[in-house]
Amino acid sequence: SNFKTKNVEKMDYMFYNLEKLTSLDVSNFNTKKVTNMARMFAGCNKLESLDVSNFNTSKVTDMRNMFSRLQSIQTLDLSNFDTSKVTNMQYMFYNSDNLKSVNLSSFDTSNVTSMSLMFNGTHLETLDISNFDT
Repeated sequence: SNFKTKNVEKMDYMFYNLEKLTSLDVSNFNTKKVTNMARMFAGCNKLESLDVSNFNTSKVTDMRNMFSRLQSIQTLDLSNFDTSKVTNMQYMFYNSDNLKSVNLSSFDTSNVTSMSLMFNGTHLETLDISNFDT
């Protein structure tokens, strides 16, 4: 709760492969200077929920593997994400087996150059990517 992140620029691999982690509160993270969130939560197999609704992602360019292998999470609300500077979204939700719903309504993909295997291995029941600029 007292974790100071206001000057952090890179959060890539921050919680990578914490396979036994069941809960994580990042709701107070200040992410306004962060440019890299690649693999930030990748491999947190037992994490059951994740609230990233307060994340400021306006400077982030790399979200590769950010939510890959989240095998216990069923929904992700990313509706507040500003992805206008993101260039890499490959493997973003890769092998998140139980993911049924993800809100991508605010995603701006106009600068993304790689979306390879972005949804591979998921069991999404619905997916609205009608606003994606490819």
